[in-house]
Amino acid sequence: MGSRLTLVRVEQCLQQGKAERLGVQAAIVVVDAAGHLIGALHFEEALWVTPEIARAKANAAVAFRASTAALEERWRERPLFATSVVNLGPGQFVIGKGAVPIVIDGTVVGAVGVSGGIPADLDHAIAETAVRAE
Repeated sequence: MGSRLTLVRVEQCLQQGKAERLGVQAAIVVVDAAGHLIGALHFEEALWVTPEIARAKANAAVAFRASTAALEERWRERPLFATSVVNLGPGQFVIGKGAVPIVIDGTVVGAVGVSGGIPADLDHAIAETAVRAE
């Protein structure tokens, strides 16, 4: 498969996330290594804003090459830094559980972001399942 994000892999992530939904009315988004939107699913009853939040979570995960759960923990003691990151580009970054990088051959090639779950641990579980290679 190489160290690049293919459309086959994007579809696989979306379908794995869809299968894992956990009863959540969510949006699942895949971005490439530069944060460009590559694929998305928005479930019928999900709030209209969930795709935007999912993408912003995915952007944070790919930019910092870490899950947003890890970033949330890492920056717990540095709230000013986290706020600065979020303010770099309004709407571009959300630091909150629900996004996981896609790693192929040791290289971060994109990320999956999920929004809609309460609590956000559900978003994180869906994102983790979505990135697992079959």
